[in-house]
Amino acid sequence: MFRKILVSLTGFESDDAALDTAYLVGRLFNAHIHCICARPGPAQVAIGATPFEIGAAMNAAELIADLQKENELRAKNARLSFDRFCKRWDVSRTDVSADNCVSATWQNISGDEVEATIAEARFHDLVVLGRPVQATALSTNGIGAVLVSSGRPLLVAPKTAPENLAPTVAIAWKEGPEAARAVTAAAPLLMKAHKVVVLTAFEGDSRVTATVESAERVAARFRRHGSTSEARLVLPGGRTPHDAVLDTAVASGADVLVMGGYGHSRLRELVFGGFTRHVLDSSPLPVFLFH
Repeated sequence: MFRKILVSLTGFESDDAALDTAYLVGRLFNAHIHCICARPGPAQVAIGATPFEIGAAMNAAELIADLQKENELRAKNARLSFDRFCKRWDVSRTDVSADNCVSATWQNISGDEVEATIAEARFHDLVVLGRPVQATALSTNGIGAVLVSSGRPLLVAPKTAPENLAPTVAIAWKEGPEAARAVTAAAPLLMKAHKVVVLTAFEGDSRVTATVESAERVAARFRRHGSTSEARLVLPGGRTPHDAVLDTAVASGADVLVMGGYGHSRLRELVFGGFTRHVLDSSPLPVFLFH
């Protein structure tokens, strides 16, 4: 059950989609949504300044002041997004869970965005993140760090939140531990689905039979739980594998895509492989990840 959901807000436009996506999950489980906005203090701002920013600044004091103003503006924008969200969905602003009700709370945190998100994530069932612009702390590399170090599943919102989340769920299946773990982590969501579509990419004639059989075994698992479920072999047809899977998921009417976090760990981050990175950057659907 996803009863405690964490949303880490950044002050960018992506916050609105992250909050709406979190709500779609929350209403399935009568969940509490805890929203945090982590912003570094002055000393951390100075440490985090890029060489370009330092070289372009007239002096260090002006640089820190400008970066601090940007921090304050992003925190203000994040709070405005939270307030709009609560009003839009008539969300109760309380930390007391109630039946048939989604509640939400707000917390300002002083510190690094990625580290604060990791620390808070461990006390929640699910983390929902938006897709802010690249070269920010919680862009694709930051998402990888949270995925590796938090030990919690992530739901990455698209640029625009869908209207629903559970009627149809697609699984990007490749037989191996990553996809298997992701399916297990997504079980509460999958059990709410009316239809589950298991998508597996064509990887060559010699393996096609085993690939299809593997996907069909996953689909059969959900049929036993009463869901309409099917397996589909995705043929590239001149497209890249990630585009083929995304196109098929959308054509299947999927509301969310479940997949493993493919890549390799380096210290406290996940260096995503090309497939995962492309899906995160371009998917029109929310992407559920577990590493």
